Amino acid sequence: MAKGVCVIGGMNMDITGVPAASLLFGDSNPGSIRMTPGGVGRNMAENLARMGFTVELMAPLGHDGFAHLLEKACCSMGIGLRYAPRLPLDSGVYLCVMDGRGDMHVAINDMALCEAMEPNMVDMEAVNAHGCALLDANLPEAVLSRVAEEATVPLVADPVSVAKARRLLPLLPRLFAIKPNLMEAQFLTGEEDPAACARALCRLGVKRAFVSAGAQGLYYCAEDGDGHAKAPIVNVVNATGAGDSASAAITAGCLLGFGAEKTAQLACRVAALTLQASSAVSPMLTAAMLQY
Repeated sequence: MAKGVCVIGGMNMDITGVPAASLLFGDSNPGSIRMTPGGVGRNMAENLARMGFTVELMAPLGHDGFAHLLEKACCSMGIGLRYAPRLPLDSGVYLCVMDGRGDMHVAINDMALCEAMEPNMVDMEAVNAHGCALLDANLPEAVLSRVAEEATVPLVADPVSVAKARRLLPLLPRLFAIKPNLMEAQFLTGEEDPAACARALCRLGVKRAFVSAGAQGLYYCAEDGDGHAKAPIVNVVNATGAGDSASAAITAGCLLGFGAEKTAQLACRVAALTLQASSAVSPMLTAAMLQY
C-alpha cells in the first residue's frame, strides 16, 4: 500500500433525526434518532482507513464526553490522533433532520471548535512525512494557508460548503486536486455547467478538478484530459457522507498514482456505496474497492 495520508480537518458528533414517513413541518415526527462520529475530516479519514491506508487525523479535539467517544471511535478504526490538538472547548456537533427520502432537509452545525484551531497547532513535519495531505475547509483560512504554503506533499481539498469554499480560493494553484459539488464549483469559478467548472478550476491552477454533479456523476479535468464518470444507479438510503467518501477516493487515487479517469470512476463507486448505507461511511467499504 502506498505511503499514508494526513487528513487535516474537522471532527464532530453527528446527531441525525430520520422521520418514519414524509417530514411533517411544525409538528413532532415519529422516527429514529442516532448519534454517530462524524465531521468531514473524520469521515474522509475513516473512508481512507477502510480502504487500507495508514491515516493520521489532525482535527481539534474538545474537552467533553463527546471528545472521549470520538477518540475511542478513531482508535477502533486505526485512525491516528497523535498530532490532534486538544482544546478546552466543547466538541463540534452536527444536527441533521432528514426528509424521509434519504436526503437532508435541514441541518445546524456547531463548529466553534474547528474555528479555534490556529496555524501553529499543525505539525508540518508530520504532514510532510506522509504521501499526501487531505484538507477540509472547516478549518480557519490561516490554518489552510499555512498547510498550503509549507506542504511538500500533494494536497487534495474538499470545500465543504459554498460559504467555506471561499477559504480555498487563494490556495487553488497549490492544490493537486479539489472535489467541489456543483454549487461550490459554480461559486469558485463563476461557471454554470459542471464540465466548464472543472476546466475553469484547472485554469485557476488546480492540477486535477473533480466536480460532483450528484446523480449525474463526476466531471473532471486534469493534465491527462477531461471527461465524465457516470454515477451508478443505486437505491439511496442516506446522502450524508457521499461527498466525503468521494474526496477520500480521489485522495486514494493520488496516493496510488491513478490517472484522472480511473480516479473519477473510483470516486463514483465509493460514493454509490456510501449512498446505500445508513451511516456517513459505508461499513462495506474495503481495500478491494481499489482493485476494479
